Amino acid sequence: GPLDLILDSHKPKMQDLKRNMGNEGLTFCSWNVKGINEPIKRGKILTHLKAMKADVIYIQETHLKKDAENRLKAKWIDKIYHSSFTHKSRGVAILFRKGTLFKHTSTISDKDGRYIIVIGEINTEKMIFVNIY
Repeated sequence: GPLDLILDSHKPKMQDLKRNMGNEGLTFCSWNVKGINEPIKRGKILTHLKAMKADVIYIQETHLKKDAENRLKAKWIDKIYHSSFTHKSRGVAILFRKGTLFKHTSTISDKDGRYIIVIGEINTEKMIFVNIY
């Protein structure tokens, strides 16, 4: 299908989707960060992701506890959707870059932090974003 997740535990990769989104396609990035609690590591990851200029970012193994997704905030990130676990393990997130114009409809998340499904629209086109660990 058009929404291929690229899972790479060492280095993120991007894929350009050739969807009819006006004149532009959406770019996606997926990265298993193996924990993003430590401030220096988190800063390096967010700096690298910003440089990649992906519109939608999928992160696995955030290891963030509930209510800690604010640690993923950055000036260039518009929206954050996170599914966490009770311990510092698991956890997935979907981040939307500013300017993506995502209109949220609903979210389905796993209490064990293994998946999140975010439903909404971009440019009036209905879309479902899924991140599974």
